[in-house]
Amino acid sequence: MTRQMLILLLAAVASPALAQNAARFPMDQSYKAISISGFDVHNKGLSLLVSKGSGSDELKGSGNAGCNNWNAAVILRDDQIDFASIVTTKKMCGKPVMNAEDAFLTSLRSAKRWHLDGDKLIIEGDAARLMLKPGVAELKVEKKPAKRRPR
Repeated sequence: MTRQMLILLLAAVASPALAQNAARFPMDQSYKAISISGFDVHNKGLSLLVSKGSGSDELKGSGNAGCNNWNAAVILRDDQIDFASIVTTKKMCGKPVMNAEDAFLTSLRSAKRWHLDGDKLIIEGDAARLMLKPGVAELKVEKKPAKRRPR
């Protein structure tokens, strides 16, 4: 009898934790990237949104990769995440923006796990650790100093 109670107790504790983790992925919440493997990218316009697709079980990811928009199929299993068939628009931007875009898309392609840390969404994979926070990303273009005319 003690063994049965122990099994029931463990099942009661483990089941809600597993169900809660899968159920609490922040669906339909806009996130902006603030760092990739510790590098500050909060001004690079990188964003992510995971929502239900046209089918009942389909999930899709979308957002801005800095210069280009991106879309992908998303597969969620408990604390695991996979971004499949990532497609982007094909605009070209300056080198700093394109470098941030490449790092962001590489992070999504290599993604394996996700978890929440307070309001932050952490996506980890072999290539990088992506940290995002709720909000809409904005690309802040650095202005070149105006040329001075000689007098």
